[in-house]
Amino acid sequence: MTLQFELDWNAKLSPSAQIGMQQADENADVRWKRWVDGCIQQVARTHEEFTVDDVLAELEKLPNPPSTGNLAALGPRMKRVSKELGYMTATERVQRSKRPEKNGNLHRIWRSKLYAEARSEAKTS
Repeated sequence: MTLQFELDWNAKLSPSAQIGMQQADENADVRWKRWVDGCIQQVARTHEEFTVDDVLAELEKLPNPPSTGNLAALGPRMKRVSKELGYMTATERVQRSKRPEKNGNLHRIWRSKLYAEARSEAKTS
């Protein structure tokens, strides 16, 4: 197995963390990625700021969502959606996960780029 990607030497994550995130993303189920992209969009439309906890809660609302082998793929998904689809931007802030299975892990807080637009659409409807 050959991994091809670039390491971001200016990033806050260590090279080993970047490699792990890349592997989790590459091994994630393709259907799961598409469903998660939709959930990120929905959360970005309904939350001014959010974390992966909010995205997982949205995914769990759906009937029979696909799963993936490693939820560590959610971090790279968030980064990719932010970069490629532009639904949100990363903040410098983090907060502890409220999900018991996450054991209080720190999660980045994301600022929505869709929230204000969605609010103005709702007011004009």
